[in-house]
Amino acid sequence: MLNLKSILSLTVACTAITLSACAVSPNSPEAEMKPAPISTPKTDVTGAATLKVTIHNIKTQEGKISAALFDEAGYKGGAQISGMHADVTGDNVVLDFTNLPAGEYGIKLFHDVNGNGEMDTNPFGIPLEPYAFSNSAAGLMGPAKWDVARFTVQAGENSHTITFR
Repeated sequence: MLNLKSILSLTVACTAITLSACAVSPNSPEAEMKPAPISTPKTDVTGAATLKVTIHNIKTQEGKISAALFDEAGYKGGAQISGMHADVTGDNVVLDFTNLPAGEYGIKLFHDVNGNGEMDTNPFGIPLEPYAFSNSAAGLMGPAKWDVARFTVQAGENSHTITFR
C-alpha cells in the first residue's frame, strides 16, 4: 500500500520527498532560484520558452519553496524537466524557468518551512508542510492528476500562477 509520502514525491530520485533530486542542494550557494539541467522532454518542441511562475498565499515567511517542472511522463513518475528552490521572504514567490521547449507541463511544489530539505510528514505520511500543484489543482490521496494540473507553455514568454490552499 502506497502512503501519501511516496505518492507526493516531488522528484524522482527522492526516498522521502527531499530536494536531493533537484540539481542543487538546498544548502548550496547555487540554490537560489537556479533551474536544474533540462532533460529532453516528451513534449512537442516548437520553440524556446520562458515561464514565470508566481506562487501566492504563502503563510509563513521563512524557509524555501522547492518546485519541480514536469512533462506528462515525468509528472506521472518519470524525471523532472527542471527543478528550482527559492527563499521565502514574503507571501509571494516568483520562479523563472528558462530555455524550455514549448509543450504541456505540470508543476509539483512544496514549502520547506523549516529548511531541512524535505517535506515533513506525520507517521502516516500526511504532509505537515504546505504543498501545491500547477493550476492550484487539488489532489485526492496523492498529487493532483495530470489532466487538472497540466498547462500549455508556448514559444516566448509565459506566466502561471499557483495559490496555496
